[in-house]
Order: sequence, then C-alpha cells, then structure tokens
Amino acid sequence: MDINNILLITGKDMRESLKNRWFVLYTVSFAVLAMLILMAASGAEIAGFSGYGRTAASLINLVLLFVPLIALVTGAISISSERENGTLQYLLSQPVTKSEVFIGKFIGVLIPVWFSISLGFGLAGIGVALKGGGGNVWAYIFTAFMSGLLAAALLSVGFVVSVYSGKASKAIGIAVFLWLVFIILGDLGIMGTAAVMDLGIEQVFVLAVLNPAEVFKIASVLVLSPRFEILGPVGVYAVRTFGREGMIFLLISIMAAWIVVPFIFAYLSFGVLRREEL
Repeated sequence: MDINNILLITGKDMRESLKNRWFVLYTVSFAVLAMLILMAASGAEIAGFSGYGRTAASLINLVLLFVPLIALVTGAISISSERENGTLQYLLSQPVTKSEVFIGKFIGVLIPVWFSISLGFGLAGIGVALKGGGGNVWAYIFTAFMSGLLAAALLSVGFVVSVYSGKASKAIGIAVFLWLVFIILGDLGIMGTAAVMDLGIEQVFVLAVLNPAEVFKIASVLVLSPRFEILGPVGVYAVRTFGREGMIFLLISIMAAWIVVPFIFAYLSFGVLRREEL
C-alpha cells in the first residue's frame, strides 16, 4: 500500500468536497446556527449549565440533526457517484489499488466533515470566551469530540451503502432513510419496542446503545450534567451499573465499534467487487 497514492486520492476528494455547493451550504448553515444557538443560550436559563456547558447542551440537538445527515449522505455518494459516471473505473485503471482508493476516499471525505464540525464548535467556543467564558470547557470539548466520532461512525455506514449502491440517487435515498431511523425514529422506536414487548430496563439500555446517535446524546449529557437522573431510568441504571467513568468509557468504545465494524465491512466488500460491478 503506497501512502503517496492514498494522500493524492485524499487530496482529490477533499478538494471536491470543499467545492461542492451542498457541502459548503451545510458548513455555513451549521456554523451560523451554532452562533445563533450561542446567542439564544446566552440569554436563556438552562438548569445546571453555564457558559461552555450551556452552549454545549444547546448544540447537542443541532449536532443530532446535521452531523448524521451530512455524514450518511456524503459517505453514500462517495463511491456510488463515481461508479455511476464512470470515473471510478478510470481511477482504478491507474497504478493504484482498491485499498488505496477506498482509504484515500474515506479520509478525504472525513476531514472536510470534521472541519465543518470544528468550525461550528470553534466559532461558538470563541463566542463564549468573548462573553467571559465560564462553565465546563472540558465538557464542551468532549461534546465536540463525540460529534467527530458520531460523524466518523455514520460516514462508515454511508460507505457501506455506497459500496452496494450502483446509483447515487439510490444511495442518497437509503442514506436519508437511515438518518430517519437513527435520528427521528430512534427514541420512538425504543419506547414503542419497550412498550409492546414489555422489555426490562437492561434490554432498553441495550437498544439505546445500539444507536450511535443515542450513544452520542447519552455521553454528552452524562459529561455535561452531574445529575445523571436527567437521562431517565435508563441513565440511572447505566450509571449505577457501570459508574460515571465506566459508562463514558463504554460509550466511547461502542462509538469506536460503530466506526471500525462498518468501515471494515465496506472495505472488504469493495475489495471483492468484480470489474464489471464497478
């Protein structure tokens, strides 16, 4: 595996992402909304939070709305769009391997997504500092960190969709459906399943941590608030079972698994595709 080839492909995909008007619109929208949330949070009273903590708590829902959508859609079209217009075959006819192409494209998409997240959190963080700071800055940084992990996890899922989709339109449709499942139907699905199947608290906890969006939300709130009761019965059960530090470590480990497992699956699937399937 040639690192120079990977870097060339990474640079190519980064430039394409930064030139994409939809990606630019997403980045600007996320940054602007983060600043608006900062201004709204500055004038609002949020129990138990102040300064950085109050801003981070306000940004959680914005992250849940924007980050999974852009990560899933961007990952879903990364390979399928080039396969559809024929540039993937041309790229693979060059002296590069499938492994180099896949890894280069993944990194080339991940870095711009991380840049967007960093821009939003960075501007909001600077705004808090200019207003006098205060609050738990490390909890703010941790929320930004978990946002990056969430983006990487759902980007991996998007790449799985991309590898198995022959057309970009199909890949986008599947990505949006998965976004609805992860974000919109997550809490409702868990509550509905628990009610219908009469699940115990342990089973409900397992269902919750199987969703990367829920993992992000639980981890962020757990770090931001000293009152774990805010997470409800499931949160109380989890913290009493694993402890606060153990729970945070567990959630980070689960998010890491969401990054690694779909990435490896997509990587291996892309490697065995026949030439006529590309």
